[in-house]
Amino acid sequence: MNAGMKALLIENLKKLKLSTMLRELEGVIRQANQESLSYEEFLLNLSEAEVQTRQENAAKGDCRRPNSPS
Repeated sequence: MNAGMKALLIENLKKLKLSTMLRELEGVIRQANQESLSYEEFLLNLSEAEVQTRQENAAKGDCRRPNSPS
């Protein structure tokens, strides 16, 4: 990924508030290059990290609510 494209991607991730994808970007790019991942695999790996973090945060939020089921 060239520097200009990477800078635009970083800016877009910030605007979309995809903080986990932003944090994981370097590692996923490195993995994609090392393992010759397809675009689809790269995007799936990056988005899975975001989804997992959001699910974990939602579960933590549910535990903090006093009326949440146990």
